Amino acid sequence: MRFYKILFSFIVLFLGACNKDNAPDNLIDKEKFVPLMVDVHMADGYLGAGTQIPDSLSVRGNGLYMAIFKKYGVDSAQFRKSFQYYSYHLNDMNDIYKEVVARLKAKNDSIVKVQAAEEMRKTKLRMDSTAKAAKKDSVKRSIKQDSIKKLNAKKHA
Repeated sequence: MRFYKILFSFIVLFLGACNKDNAPDNLIDKEKFVPLMVDVHMADGYLGAGTQIPDSLSVRGNGLYMAIFKKYGVDSAQFRKSFQYYSYHLNDMNDIYKEVVARLKAKNDSIVKVQAAEEMRKTKLRMDSTAKAAKKDSVKRSIKQDSIKKLNAKKHA
C-alpha cells in the first residue's frame, strides 16, 4: 500500500511539472497573432493553389512566410513558440481562430462581391454591344431595303 502512495505522489508531481503555464518570454500577443495567422493561412492557400513541385514550394513558401514574419516583426522561432503556447491553451486558441475565421470570411465575401460586380459589368457591356450591333444591323437592313425599293421603282418607272 505504501508503494502505491509513493507512486501516486510521483505521478501527481510529474503531472504538475508537465502542466507549465509559463508563457514564453517573447509570446506574440493575441491582437498581433490574429492578423499574423490570417496572413499565414492566406499564404497556405496561395501555395496550395499553385503547382505542387516540392522544391519550388519550399523556396516560394519560405520566402513568403519570412516576408509575413518580417511584416509583423517576429521570427519563425517566436511564431513557433507562440503557436505551441496557444495550442496548449485551447480557450485562447479557440478565441484566436474565431477571429481568424471571421476575418478570412470577410476577405472572401469582399472578393466575391468584387467578382460579382465585375461579372455584372462585363455582362452589361456584352448586352450593350449586342444591342448596338443589332441597331447597326437594322439600320443597314433598312438602308438596303430602301435601295432595293428605289431600284425597283426605277425599273418600273
